Amino acid sequence: MPIHTNSFPRKPRDLKEEMWSSVGINQDFKITDAGSGFTDENLGWMAFNNFTGPSFPEEQGYSPYLDNALFEWQNDLTPFAHSKSSAESQHIAKRLEAARDANYASPYYWLGRTLGFLTDPTSLMLWTKAGRSTIGSAKMFGSLVTAEEVAKQWLDPSRPDEFVPWTIGLGYGVPAILNKLRTGKLPPSVSAKVKKADETFNGPQTVLSKEGYEEGKLIDPNTVQKPSAAGSNVNPDAPKHISYNAEREAEQIVKTFLGKFGEDGPWTPVFRVLKSSSLQAREMITQLLDTPLLQLKNTKKYGFRSSEISIEMERKLMEKEVIEAHKLMEDLYMKYLDRLGKSLKTGSNIEMNLTQRLSQDGTMSLNQFSKEITKARLNNLNHDIPEVAEAARITQEKVYKPFLDKLNQYGVRLEPIERELRFWEDVLYRMTKKGETNTSFKHSQSGEFANWNIKQIENRIVKLKERLQRTKEHSGVKNYVNRIYIRKEIEKNKSLFIKILRESFIRNNQQGLLTRINQIADDLANDYPFIRFEKAMQDGDRYAFNNSRYARATRAREVYLDEIAQLDLIKGGFIVDDMFQLMKMYYRQVAPDIALSAKYGDANGLGWRTTAGQAGYSPGLKQVEFEYAKRIEAATSKTQKSKLISERNRVLSDLEDAIELIRGTYGLPGDPTRWWSRGMRMFKHWNALTMLTGFMSALPDPVRIIMTNGIRKTFGRALQIYSQGLSGSIVKLGKKEANAAAEAVDMITGHRAMMFSDIRDMYAIGSKAESMIGKTSHFNFMYVNMMSRWTEYWKSIGGTIIGSRILEDSLVWARGGKLSDKWKTALAASGIDANMAERIAKQYKKYGTKGKNILIAQTDLWDDAKAVKHYRAAMNKDINRTIVTPTLGDTPLWMSTELGSTIAQFKKFVMAANQRMLMRGLQERDTEFLIGSLMLLGSGMMIDALYTYTRFEKDWGKKSFMDKLLSAFDRSGLGGIYYDINRAIESLSDNRIGIRPIIGANKPYSNSFKSKIGNVGGPTAGQIANIFDIIYDVGSGGYNHYTARNVRRLIPFQNIWYLDWLFDDIEKGLR
Repeated sequence: MPIHTNSFPRKPRDLKEEMWSSVGINQDFKITDAGSGFTDENLGWMAFNNFTGPSFPEEQGYSPYLDNALFEWQNDLTPFAHSKSSAESQHIAKRLEAARDANYASPYYWLGRTLGFLTDPTSLMLWTKAGRSTIGSAKMFGSLVTAEEVAKQWLDPSRPDEFVPWTIGLGYGVPAILNKLRTGKLPPSVSAKVKKADETFNGPQTVLSKEGYEEGKLIDPNTVQKPSAAGSNVNPDAPKHISYNAEREAEQIVKTFLGKFGEDGPWTPVFRVLKSSSLQAREMITQLLDTPLLQLKNTKKYGFRSSEISIEMERKLMEKEVIEAHKLMEDLYMKYLDRLGKSLKTGSNIEMNLTQRLSQDGTMSLNQFSKEITKARLNNLNHDIPEVAEAARITQEKVYKPFLDKLNQYGVRLEPIERELRFWEDVLYRMTKKGETNTSFKHSQSGEFANWNIKQIENRIVKLKERLQRTKEHSGVKNYVNRIYIRKEIEKNKSLFIKILRESFIRNNQQGLLTRINQIADDLANDYPFIRFEKAMQDGDRYAFNNSRYARATRAREVYLDEIAQLDLIKGGFIVDDMFQLMKMYYRQVAPDIALSAKYGDANGLGWRTTAGQAGYSPGLKQVEFEYAKRIEAATSKTQKSKLISERNRVLSDLEDAIELIRGTYGLPGDPTRWWSRGMRMFKHWNALTMLTGFMSALPDPVRIIMTNGIRKTFGRALQIYSQGLSGSIVKLGKKEANAAAEAVDMITGHRAMMFSDIRDMYAIGSKAESMIGKTSHFNFMYVNMMSRWTEYWKSIGGTIIGSRILEDSLVWARGGKLSDKWKTALAASGIDANMAERIAKQYKKYGTKGKNILIAQTDLWDDAKAVKHYRAAMNKDINRTIVTPTLGDTPLWMSTELGSTIAQFKKFVMAANQRMLMRGLQERDTEFLIGSLMLLGSGMMIDALYTYTRFEKDWGKKSFMDKLLSAFDRSGLGGIYYDINRAIESLSDNRIGIRPIIGANKPYSNSFKSKIGNVGGPTAGQIANIFDIIYDVGSGGYNHYTARNVRRLIPFQNIWYLDWLFDDIEKGLR
């Protein structure tokens, strides 16, 4: 007699395995299955069957545990625990057999269960008015349906345990939400978000205001107004004049046929704003954020007009100097070791970071070397160790001085102070003239009024003048170091921290600050490098009295601390002293300010200098707001005016959000040190350590080089690269050019790996545990799963081929040769039009070099700065499009919030692939896309075979053809986010809905309750469910091989393919 290994009551995974073990793809579904489902779910029917069934007299001395007839159920006799006779036990066994034999795969069965639930007593009462008034509250309804579920569990021993938490959650949660919606008693903030979401998805998709707009007035949109090459040199391919409507249309994205599921959907701020009425807004969103997609202006119809270099790209290119300084500092550290006779064997990053940490002879580690550089900066670039002094001079020449020069050039540090000073001086002048002693202002975020008297305003003006003078005096000093305070260290030894502040105030005649020194200490402890920008109210003048969003590093602080105080703070551990971190943070803080100020005249992107009549700046938020004011004023009906107001608010909100994305402040929590924020950050690091396989998932990268550059333009160059060897001069020059475009530097920056796993540096904000797990995660990407090394390698190879292709196409276009429309459009989308191609070609002929098939630009020798910038920007954009790397405009905004990024972890990469691979390919629809897609499928099939053999230890050859094809499509990345959504639907529907059931492929890998949680709540929710599953198994005594596998899934590095043998042994030991 066979032994039943499936125990009852069954766990979620047991139920699903039993369901699928008896389900075939072509299984017959009968309408009678609905009856089985109804009787399995309806409380009344369950009770009737239980109480009207046969009665069994008690057998004296009977025990189910000694009943030989129950031998087949010996693994779990829990359902028989209360049986009083052998007859009763046999009756229970038949019920269990019937439960297992039920046709769970039939849609009729689940229809019957749904009807059974809807006809339960509590559900029936909701159909009556009296019932709704009695049990309409969430508390009452939840209690009743929970009681019903408990009764059902007692009546049916085969009923899955997982139904209990589902019933409790839905029973209490759904009525509570519905009651909130019905009564309209949602909090104002939630109501606003619901309204915004509704407007976003159901808002108008057509242009609401057909009028054109130019120079502050509405115009006929069909009248030819201006040359088409706005803001650039004359393009010989472009039509000479163009109407406003045509200009507005030119900014749209080339159609992909995905419609609402693609570029016509409301998924990203770029997609939304490019459908607005305002040409200024459409131009501004692409000035701010990069898009890998083609716009109509890039095509032949509009003369292959080039896209502008975005602020996002400008910020990226500025990182080049920081990266160079980082490399030179490491070189100087090597020189320091050589001088001491401590030369490293290989000079590799891992040896450099680890070897000297283990030495006991007093030799500095790289980390200590970096800290000494910080001290040298505070000592006017002087230090007893010559290599440290030289490194400090490099930080000044490469990073701090160039950035400070640009900050001063664009008035970034002075502009906010001067603007506020002018504001208060105007207010004081008007008040004095009118004889007023008090005035009030409405706060742009809270809507509250603040009262000011003349004395307060005069004091404010004095302080602003002092700050302005202090900023001018400290512009470009050698001993400047950006300060990042370590809150946890300040809280540990606050008395010493205050002592250092007090001594500095006294030395620098700032005794006035002593009276509030405790408050200043608290403020500095909470002085985070990045702060969240609070949006203005949507009514009235949105930007009249708004908080500035300037990086803290560009603000002149009211609290001045001299070099002695800063050295004391370093000694006390109160501020970050790692120069590698400080340079990176300084760049991240000031680069957006510089780029925004250069474009719009101020770091807020408001366009204040444009408003003031200063030439050379692009229209900003103020100009977009003013344009909508004109459109709203000209509206002919209340409905149109209301819709325009709604569109204005959405557009300005998206533009503001784009600026915050560039700053890295969008979605930041108000307090990043709260336990909730720390927990989510740590879980994301933990997920990256335990779940990611590393470069194995990026095996399609080489194919992407062919897909984006074409077969002819790839193979000849690739042949030269590999025939010469990876250490050849051409490869080195190609990598150097990619580095100059701030790419192929992942072993330093780790950008792609961080974007892949959606984690970011929090520097001094985190706890020691968070710092440790963050460093472990960084080490993992560098040296364990090798994602960063893989990325740097293929970006180097790809950069060499891409750079050569850009030069070749520019040369052909410049001389009027035969260059296809496709490649002209591709150059235009990357920021190169006919005029710029000619300039690039001229520079290459003058300074470039050539191998057999490869052209190298050598831009460090070029004398045309604009050509250098456009070539490097095109390189950066095309490398990131080829070796898929997410950019800021690729994803919905909610994915950049704290909670959203946790739920959607690992999905940003999929969203980026969606635009770069699928949507861009559908725009081009050429042979390269077709062949590249087939090659990607081949690479996906290879990855699937490797995983099947090495990870799952199964015979890949036994998989059906359709299953192989779908798995290959999944792993290739071609399906983008759409296939991820399909996979989630298949899992949630137990493989009843989706591609696999349609074509008859096998079931997904797992349909367990835990996998469903992971599909809906993200990897963190899946991990938490995994932990609870382990606790349940241990507590209930059900620890088995499934539990061992779950424990393994919590161990870092367990998903690395070449460590499988180790973790397989560990898993066996855990059993």
